[in-house]
Amino acid sequence: MTSLLATAQTRRHLWLLLVALCALPGTARGEEANRLLRIKVRPHHGFTRVELFFQAPPDYQLTRGSDRVRLLVRQADAPGFKGLRGYRDQNLGGIICSSRQDHLQLTVPTRQPDTGVALVDFVAPTVLTLDIGPSLKRPNRVDVLPGREPILSGVEQFVRDYSTPAPAALPFTPTDTKTLKRLLPEQEVKLFELAEGALYKEKASDALKLLANFQGKSPQVRALAGFRSAQALVQLERYDEARKAYDAAAALWPEYPGQSPELMQTLADLKARSGDYQGARRLLGDLVGRMAGTGYVPQLVNRLAELSARHGNAAQARNLYRTVAAHAAGTPPAQRARMKLVDGELFSISRDRYQELSDRYQQIYGSPCDFPLRDEALYKLALVQGLYGPARAGLGTAIAYQQRYPRGIFSTIVKKMREELLVPALGESWTGRRYQELVQLALENKEYLTRCFADPEFAPRLAQSCQKAGMLNQELALFGYLLERPWAGGSAPFMLGRLIDDALAVGNRPLAQASARSFLARYPSDPRTQGLHELLARMAFEQGDLKQVASELAFLNQKGRSALSPESNYYLGKALVAGNDWPGAERALSRFCAAPPAGSNLLADSYLMLLNGRSALKQYPAALETCRAGLKVTGGENAALFRYKMGEIYLQLKMVREAKAAWEEVVKMKEAGTWAKLASESLADLGWRLKIAGELP
Repeated sequence: MTSLLATAQTRRHLWLLLVALCALPGTARGEEANRLLRIKVRPHHGFTRVELFFQAPPDYQLTRGSDRVRLLVRQADAPGFKGLRGYRDQNLGGIICSSRQDHLQLTVPTRQPDTGVALVDFVAPTVLTLDIGPSLKRPNRVDVLPGREPILSGVEQFVRDYSTPAPAALPFTPTDTKTLKRLLPEQEVKLFELAEGALYKEKASDALKLLANFQGKSPQVRALAGFRSAQALVQLERYDEARKAYDAAAALWPEYPGQSPELMQTLADLKARSGDYQGARRLLGDLVGRMAGTGYVPQLVNRLAELSARHGNAAQARNLYRTVAAHAAGTPPAQRARMKLVDGELFSISRDRYQELSDRYQQIYGSPCDFPLRDEALYKLALVQGLYGPARAGLGTAIAYQQRYPRGIFSTIVKKMREELLVPALGESWTGRRYQELVQLALENKEYLTRCFADPEFAPRLAQSCQKAGMLNQELALFGYLLERPWAGGSAPFMLGRLIDDALAVGNRPLAQASARSFLARYPSDPRTQGLHELLARMAFEQGDLKQVASELAFLNQKGRSALSPESNYYLGKALVAGNDWPGAERALSRFCAAPPAGSNLLADSYLMLLNGRSALKQYPAALETCRAGLKVTGGENAALFRYKMGEIYLQLKMVREAKAAWEEVVKMKEAGTWAKLASESLADLGWRLKIAGELP
């Protein structure tokens, strides 16, 4: 780190700054000798922490060698601390204090070559914390956790370039009414005040329209209107026009900006944006001197630091931020300065030290500061956790940011971060077999599962987790939502299939039917469509809608097609019988009877309908075989029915004796019921016809 007074030019400016800061608590003591009061050494895993407690905020310079670290503190002295010369641990080979020409030099030999060094100088104004050890060695690249690279991509440059808009260092001050009354009639005074009111409320366009009314007035009035127009144009980010308006106004009344510090601040901003860094720096330096003893100084110094950083002088910017953080502690400008100092480590720490960085952002977030800075602090807290911390912790801070600042400046970035962190977070739950946790996490973050669906196995794992956790209703709700998301389209067929299965499992038949029809409409060539047609046919059959059954299963009677579920042939046959389509019914029922499911209670009815179909088609030999097969699977009154039908078929085949024998058998059956009566009537009728024909046996 370079000295606070690195060059003669910088020394003059910062000396003026320190004088101005004397009005604030905890100020520096100028050129009075500082003193190192105490040294605390604390070994940690991977590094050793050396805390240096000074009497006043130190002005120091840190240098690093291959085998030692040297800290030079100007205008300071210290006791010998001889007891620390012999201190040894894995990282340090002693601590040596010496005073030379009013400068204190602290030398720390290191036990390992080119070891890592980190210095924290803004937590307390009078304390320097020096961490030395291999765990602090700067990585060649940003040391994020594996898999977090998508979070880092694009964000690093954005964070380096972005600066939260700081509130104006000097507040808007309306033009003195006495001055206006001296220059304008009373009505025009009110109009000018109305324009300034619009400017104060950041209604720049309205302000410009009102100020245009003063273009034809006296030079001083035109100058006042020009200065205010410049400020309005700055609000509209029309900086070139603003500079021209300011210069024209200054030409009309060159002395006036000296009476209005806020105009000097506007000019400094305009100079900086036009590339006149030195001119902007001089103006801000003058403002710091003019505002000495007021609470505006820290904010002005922050502005000067931002200007330095923007023009490539990072060392000077850090020195200025450190000064504000140390001397204006507890104020919003100090928190803004601390933010900038912490930002310097955001992409350079090793991942094992991320918690320290996280704590610092947390401290800033919890301290008094303006709204945009709190927004930024919470975002960077989430970013640190997202890059370096456990997935669940990073996810939690991202969610906390979105809840606190749903329309925050960084909301789009945090949304993408949340999407990325869900991948490892859900993966950890799956690996750990914490199925309920996985489902709950997916439900709570269902809008952010975009990245998860890049893995084709995610939806099956989610479904399996719902099953194992007994959360089918939750799966219905989740998959129902996800099916409407275009980014989940690759898994939509699977999810829609699960939706059907779950709806059936919980007894929600309307949802199952609607989901099946949706699947058929969306994916007509999917191999699962036949099973869904058969499912819809079964449900239609159970509801008595035989026309729908025939429509769903018509394909089964096509050449080369077979049913996935044998019962589908039965449903189709039954439906076709109802529609008097005897050929179709015969084909469907023949297939069912040829390969019936074991123990099916539909077989007897199938043989009966098949018998009716073959009889209607006059396929009498086949009908007889159907009767014989039916007798093997049934008994009681149904057996009587088949024997009675056999009699009718024998008669059609002119096998009178066989017909007579079949009906006589029915008459003898105890459980024949109505069929015994019908068989007796058929026997009597047969006997009468044979008698008439003279063909009695």
